[in-house]
Amino acid sequence: MTVPTETKVLGINDAKIFELLTDTSETLTYGTPVDVPGIRRLRVSPNFIEKELRGDEAVLDTYSKLDSIEWSFENAKISLDALAIMIGGEVTGDTGRQTYTLKSDDVPAYFKLVGKADYTDAGDIHVVLYKCKATSVEYELQGEEYAMVTASGKAIGTVNNKKVKDVVINETATEIGSD
Repeated sequence: MTVPTETKVLGINDAKIFELLTDTSETLTYGTPVDVPGIRRLRVSPNFIEKELRGDEAVLDTYSKLDSIEWSFENAKISLDALAIMIGGEVTGDTGRQTYTLKSDDVPAYFKLVGKADYTDAGDIHVVLYKCKATSVEYELQGEEYAMVTASGKAIGTVNNKKVKDVVINETATEIGSD
């Protein structure tokens, strides 16, 4: 059976981030996947550089080129390991206590973001952003409500292969990390 090039999609079932370790013309490597627990939403929106040539009181030509992709997600659980990748810092601890510490000289890392939806006409669909950096990570603790984590940022092309995004429809459901 040929995998379709279009499909319906319902929901989002999983998301993971992978710290970008190396991005050179020869090598592209990522770290171990870190779950984005309780993923609820993933939004991806391209940004274009646009130019317009005007003359004789008319538009003579238009030009557009992908600049970056803005992304955002919302998830229902706080992951200390994901925070350390997205905004810097480190996680320390043992069986009795885990601590996430952010210092004033810590910086966000680049990472790959993969979201997965299982309910499709095919096996599943994966949205992959290859080189993301968070520009905002928020969580709010409030009375009588669950905390939600929201993160947003930009994705740009890798040095290695210039990839920014893939949308992959799999014939058979595939776990994140095996793509």
